[in-house]
Amino acid sequence: MSIVFGIDVSSRDSSVCVLQSGATREYKITNDTIGFKTLLIDLKEYAERPQIILEATGVYSRRITRFLDEYDYDYVLLNPLKAKKEINQGL
Repeated sequence: MSIVFGIDVSSRDSSVCVLQSGATREYKITNDTIGFKTLLIDLKEYAERPQIILEATGVYSRRITRFLDEYDYDYVLLNPLKAKKEINQGL
């Protein structure tokens, strides 16, 4: 069973969506140590390492990627313009 964390990063906070077995759970975290620790606690709840996908938002995403690197979590950074273009081509 695959667990996916989708993270939408903005300047002050991030929206986290957890997808597991077709069910979703959503919450927000602040882009600081307190918020990242909340995310870490959630990530550690799963025996299997979750897949983490987040949008490359320049300076805003650097803090969370540095945090994930520090705790040795792999993640995929999506270029928002490229992702939108690919979605539009599929329509």
